[in-house]
Amino acid sequence: MIQAHLRKIRIIISLVFFAALLLLFLGISTIVFDAIANTLLHFQFLPSILRFMALFFSITAMGFVLVIILTLVFGRVYCSSICPLGTLQDIIIAISRRFKSKKKRRFLFTSNRKRILRYGVLALTVIFWLSGSLFLVNLLDPYSNFGKITVSLLQPVYVWLHNALVFTLESFDIFAIRPLSLHTLPLDVVIISAAIFLTIVLMAALRGRLFCNTLCPVGSTLGLIGSKPLFRITFNEAACTFCKRCEFVCKAECLDSKNHEVDHSRCINCFNCVESCTQGGISYSVQKKTLQKQTVTPQGTNKRQFLLTLFSGLLSIPLINKKVSAQRGGGGQRCQRQHDRERQRLGPAGAGMIPIEHQRPATPPGSISHDHFTKHCIACYLCVSACPTKVIVPSFYAYGLEGFMQPTLDFNRSFCNYDCVKCTEVCPTGAITRQTPEKKQLIQIGVVRFLVESCVVTVDQTDCGACSEHCPTKAVQMVPWKDGLFIPEITPSLCVGCGACEFACPTEPYKAIYVDGREVHRMARAIIDDEGPREDDADDFPF
Repeated sequence: MIQAHLRKIRIIISLVFFAALLLLFLGISTIVFDAIANTLLHFQFLPSILRFMALFFSITAMGFVLVIILTLVFGRVYCSSICPLGTLQDIIIAISRRFKSKKKRRFLFTSNRKRILRYGVLALTVIFWLSGSLFLVNLLDPYSNFGKITVSLLQPVYVWLHNALVFTLESFDIFAIRPLSLHTLPLDVVIISAAIFLTIVLMAALRGRLFCNTLCPVGSTLGLIGSKPLFRITFNEAACTFCKRCEFVCKAECLDSKNHEVDHSRCINCFNCVESCTQGGISYSVQKKTLQKQTVTPQGTNKRQFLLTLFSGLLSIPLINKKVSAQRGGGGQRCQRQHDRERQRLGPAGAGMIPIEHQRPATPPGSISHDHFTKHCIACYLCVSACPTKVIVPSFYAYGLEGFMQPTLDFNRSFCNYDCVKCTEVCPTGAITRQTPEKKQLIQIGVVRFLVESCVVTVDQTDCGACSEHCPTKAVQMVPWKDGLFIPEITPSLCVGCGACEFACPTEPYKAIYVDGREVHRMARAIIDDEGPREDDADDFPF
């Protein structure tokens, strides 16, 4: 009978989604595997909604519609099988049970006392979202958190183990695999990712799927949608022996075996209860209209409280936006004034001694603008993992509250490869739109700035030209200066903001040439055949 195999089917589906997305975030890539993983990626709920908003009427952005249909028909199967963070919690629960006594392994029914917290968090998340800030989405979305945990914590472990295997094989003159480069992430981002992971571990180990039914905005949303699904867990009162076995294995703590009631808004359809009952006292089937007992769902007052909380929060949106806009508008001007004063104070003190202040961060090519990027990026870090030159790094507060922990391009660490479009291919939300290499090569994500007073040519009276040598568009060229020396000359209209010049500049501690991000991306002027790029630009970056 299929009822007896529901849990096994759920576990198989969960592991397929979990393994595919885990390997995708770890950067383990093959043609077949990438096709499978990218297909499954479209079924992640919030990324699919954001992609739909960014790429309206795109078929690839309709995954959330299928999730809603599945929830209405089968209940919260998304939380049990499709969500990778849900499967990670199940793994944590299974491991933690091995260190508990038999009595402490049991879950017990808890009434839905946490409705105010649950729907209050959801209301605040929606309020921030509508105000233009994905702060709470980036902090609480399960897919986003799975990405943070994988890229910030698990990927370094994987790279270390991989390289240890490489070096071991090389000691036996076996060179079958190549070592991987470790992506060094900002410490504050790693600390926050670790804190999120620790919170989820503690909640799962102590109370099962508590995170899914209190803090997770996707779980709360699907709980509202699937409070009365067509197929649902029901008690067979005639066969029930009140043994409480079903209640003891319910990770959502939503089964009241004493009163034969199920809170379907919290039930994640793990089917542990169905497998645990040997008497047929509980089953998963179509709900009959004549059912006498009603399930515990958010009704009446609680829904009204949720809507009132949401409405009152919406009143604060203009104030939030006004404050954020004022802070952002004045920030660049203050930085520029401080920068000018510092330059005047220091004068020609030495090459690389004049501090630079980037007025705005650079967003990945295809992200259109800061506004588009911050409104659609959920900081899952898939682009961070996929970037071959490791120039895309997570930021803590580069975009302010509305872009909390969203990635940016750090040209001190690396550069954006002129021919690479990898980040545009993997973004699941439409924050980075897909680009062809030809179109990407003309997208101006930033513009070059040159500090003549900080250059080694003018200060140390010596040859350099590293910035010009590695500029793929000839936006930086060396022109005669004096005493047979050549100095960089910039042509901003040719610059695409790849950061190769900034990365190559040898001055320390500050660069003499750098890239300022564009608030709205533009198209650079195309170079003609006799202008470049030079033949050596096709080679790998030599640093």
